[in-house]
Amino acid sequence: MRSSLQSHLPGFEGSLVRLAASFLFRDPAQGAQTVVYCAVVPDKTAVDQLCGKLVMNCRAVDVLPVARSYGDAQRLWDVSTRICGLSDAGTMATEPAAVTADS
Repeated sequence: MRSSLQSHLPGFEGSLVRLAASFLFRDPAQGAQTVVYCAVVPDKTAVDQLCGKLVMNCRAVDVLPVARSYGDAQRLWDVSTRICGLSDAGTMATEPAAVTADS
């Protein structure tokens, strides 16, 4: 079992889920590896390459252009707050400033 997250599932179904998890998911130490790497990366060049990026398996990865759309993010925020009944949740944080070469 990769973690105890599935331990509450009883019987045969629980056994199947735990078996599948052992093949499909990482154990907790492997799952934390990228987070720890980003927190302690010693190389300034690597920090510059990772800063503000999506990081998977200790490497920056490209995301779809739609994932970078502030307008889409705001619409998703609005729908989510409406579904959750949070009419007073306000708006999402302001649009991130463009990163310049000097920063």
